Order: sequence, then C-alpha cells, then structure tokens
Amino acid sequence: MAIWAIADIHASRTDPLSGQPSKPMDIFGDQWKGHLQRLRDAWVSDVQETDTIIVAGDIDWALHLDDARETLELLASLPGEKILIRGNHDYWWSSKTTNRVRRALPPTLSLLHNNAFVREGFNICGAKGSPVPGSIDWTPSDEKILNREVGRLEESLRQRDAALETIVAMHYPPFYRGHPASPYRDVLEQHGVQLCVYGHLHGGAAASGPQGAHGGIGYMLVAGDAVDFHPVLLASKGTLSKVSQSA
Repeated sequence: MAIWAIADIHASRTDPLSGQPSKPMDIFGDQWKGHLQRLRDAWVSDVQETDTIIVAGDIDWALHLDDARETLELLASLPGEKILIRGNHDYWWSSKTTNRVRRALPPTLSLLHNNAFVREGFNICGAKGSPVPGSIDWTPSDEKILNREVGRLEESLRQRDAALETIVAMHYPPFYRGHPASPYRDVLEQHGVQLCVYGHLHGGAAASGPQGAHGGIGYMLVAGDAVDFHPVLLASKGTLSKVSQSA
C-alpha cells in the first residue's frame, strides 16, 4: 500500500465531432502531446488498487460538473483511491457546489476540502491555496482568498491524527523561492508537517517553486508536465519514499 500524487492533468471532455479533447493541451508544447494516455499508462503500471493517489488540482477544464464527468469516470477507472483537490481552473467545482460534487462522485473518488484523511499511516491534509504576496500572479484583491484558504488549511490540519506524520497537498505553491515568507508556510511549520506537494507551476515557472527541505519540511512540485505525467511516490509501507525524504 502506497501514497502517490500528481497535479495538473488538465483533461477535457472528448469533442463528439473530432473525437479529440475539447481543449487540446499540446498547444502549450510537445511535452503535452498524448499526455492523458501517458498518464494512464504510467498510472496503471505503478499504482495498485490498494494505493491512494492525490490529484492536486486543475483536473478538468469544464465549466460545469456534467462536462467533467468523463474525466471523473476516467479517474474512477484507474487503480487506487483518489483524493481530489480543487485547482484554479476547476470551474466545474466551486466551494458552493462541494456537497453536490461529493454526491456525484464515483465511489473511489473523494474531495479534500475542509477535511482530512488518514491513509497508510499518514494524515493527508490540504487546501487549494492561492497566490501569495511576491508571486507573479498576486494582486491586492487576492488577500481575501488568501485568508480564506489559509483558514481552510488550518481547518484540515485541525482534523488530523496528531500521532501520525502529515502530508499536505495544495494546488498553488505555498511560497516561492524568491519570496519565502508566506502565511501558508507559517501554518505548515507551526503544525510540524513532514511533506508538502503542490502543482500549478509549468515550464520555466517550475523553478520558482520550493523544492527540497525548507524549515524542516520537504516540498515537491508534482505538476503533470514537471513529472512527465508519472504519479510520484510519496510513501510506502508507512515510510516516506526516498524522493520525499530528500525533498
């Protein structure tokens, strides 16, 4: 039994006329060519039915839940239990529709939103996150969402089992290398989290996110294009993986 993570799969429903994704991702570069098939192949090869896999946001481009069902059924068909976090492009899932989405999910999919899970001897906590001061996408109007998401992260961490190590998953990076001060980082360190994984950053921007140990916590970018669309092993048999330990 193991815990894996991946973010930013950026799927979309199949166009009924062309038989192709309604929002093809290869317009963003060759690394996105056939990315969903590559993800399927790696997932089926590596992940077991008894494993848990965190999908940390930007799951589907759909604007409405019904249009995201194809992707949700795809995830349900793959091995393991999936824990989903909302990304900034997951318009089909808003905080107001969380309960509706929960009711509509296939049995092997769960939402991480103001809650926490215990899997394979670890807490799995998290929140979507937000832009932070100093990031390229920060504006003063983001302060409200930052405060809200910090509160959601704290609520998730309050629900953990204090006797277990904790993995936190976010969509946005909790801070940036050039701007290490962040309320998210403060919360993670105050709660003694062991590992934080995140997505959102693509291409050259990937270098701006934290990787490795900072303040006693390991940080890993698991955006799909950053990990060649292979789910990343976080923990196995009750122990953080070597990749996680070196993070």
